[in-house]
Amino acid sequence: MSYARMDHAAWVESNNHYANLAGAKQKRYKAKPEKLTPFQAKVMDICGMVGGGIYNAPINWDKVDWGGGAGYAGMFVPWRDGRMATYDSNCLTLLVLLCHEARIRCSIRAKACGHFELGFWPRSNGSDIIASHPGIDEAVARFRTYLPTDHRIIYRQQAEPA
Repeated sequence: MSYARMDHAAWVESNNHYANLAGAKQKRYKAKPEKLTPFQAKVMDICGMVGGGIYNAPINWDKVDWGGGAGYAGMFVPWRDGRMATYDSNCLTLLVLLCHEARIRCSIRAKACGHFELGFWPRSNGSDIIASHPGIDEAVARFRTYLPTDHRIIYRQQAEPA
């Protein structure tokens, strides 16, 4: 099963609808968007793929900042699992690659022990460092020009001892 083929945003919209119905009786309840913007839908799809399905993602749903205010395009998702890795349990790599593919800037900020917040901002292609974001191919090309091909950190298979 591939989480890339699931509609995580539709699941969020459905859950937000029912959460709003249940929360309407609470005085301090902040309504959640029942129809996500295209940007919010992309972010939820990214979180769903990174989290092993949006219904499994360790998101604190009551604290999601959906953004969208005047001059405020960012969206913030509290993540309750303080572990991300590059290969085994490759959540970190997947997050980075998906954000490059979507041209969405992502930041990771510590919030508490074992908790952090993912911040997302929409970007476009272009040369403006503030408004743009490289796609995957562009990011790899920039990295290849940054790191010399003879740098010591580059993995080279060692010959087997005789």
